[in-house]
Amino acid sequence: AGLAFADAPTGLSLPPVGLGLQSQSQLDAAKASAAVLPPLQSVLELTTAFRPPERTGAAPAADVIVDAVTGEETAAPAPVGRALADGSGMLADGTWWEKKSGIEYGKNGYWKRWQLLRGGSADGAVEWEETWWDASDYTGMKEMGAQKQGRNAGGDAWRESWTERLMYASNDLDCVVERNAHKWAAQGDGDEWEEKWGEHYHASGKVAKFADKWGKTGPNVWHERWGEDYDSGGDACVKWTDKWAERLLPDNAREQWGDKWHEAFANGRGEKNGEVWSVGAGGERYQRWWGEQHMGDMRVRRHGHSTTGRPRQHIAFCRRLVPNSSAALRTVRHCQAADVAPAGVLQCVLVHYPSHWGAASSV
Repeated sequence: AGLAFADAPTGLSLPPVGLGLQSQSQLDAAKASAAVLPPLQSVLELTTAFRPPERTGAAPAADVIVDAVTGEETAAPAPVGRALADGSGMLADGTWWEKKSGIEYGKNGYWKRWQLLRGGSADGAVEWEETWWDASDYTGMKEMGAQKQGRNAGGDAWRESWTERLMYASNDLDCVVERNAHKWAAQGDGDEWEEKWGEHYHASGKVAKFADKWGKTGPNVWHERWGEDYDSGGDACVKWTDKWAERLLPDNAREQWGDKWHEAFANGRGEKNGEVWSVGAGGERYQRWWGEQHMGDMRVRRHGHSTTGRPRQHIAFCRRLVPNSSAALRTVRHCQAADVAPAGVLQCVLVHYPSHWGAASSV
């Protein structure tokens, strides 16, 4: 049997004109109300919640329908579960489904409209659920979002969600738009991964972006985080990243390693700092630090040190544009005396030069 569309939203419409004629909007609404969907053949046509989400950067698997007689693959149409009216039914492949919707009310004029679609395979091996909603209240908050989740008989489970919200900060009434997404999946054998993202935009000009990812495959575990923050004036920015991983060895010993960096700039001045580290199975540790100081006047100081006492050195290269000789180069090398810096400190200084010199680089 055909599946009915959900009722079209009610709203203002033009009254019938002379001779009983109707406006185009009235004709379109009547046509949509009378239309029915053709019988669905596969869960692919209903939802994508029946399978785990893809990791970021991985090409999503194409939705295809395989003909049982010819074996030919054809592209599946976009899922139509959200367009179904409330009710229940069964697809040609044995998938059962149930659709519900409703409206909730709360304090401060809170209003939320939601739809829920859930179902499972004929043999009960897979169960899934998908939800959509939009909400608002008297404070000006508006939100829309969706969530998918599911599990199967093999012990696999997954969840995926996203939200977009417009709100006003309680302290200064700054309008803020927040966008967040979340993916998680776990396999029956213990492997697992999770990813989170967020973007927050303020009407004042402030912007914050972040991501947090981690995964586990057998004895290997890895983590990755990064963030970016921009001020309201557009001339200051902070960026950072942090990555680390660990491996559990057969004798319950652990190997760990990672790297991270942080930079902060404003009005042409700022700093960059980084670190690389590792911990061996026997507890031996290694760390190496590096940094840059940008003075804002074409001077850059670079420095670094490590737990192994790496020798220090200072090197600066400046390019000078000499009149009538575009290929002329002048190299300035400055080495500091060995007894000035502590052992294990590596420093690299860009020597200041007159403004009539050309671009300079430091190594």
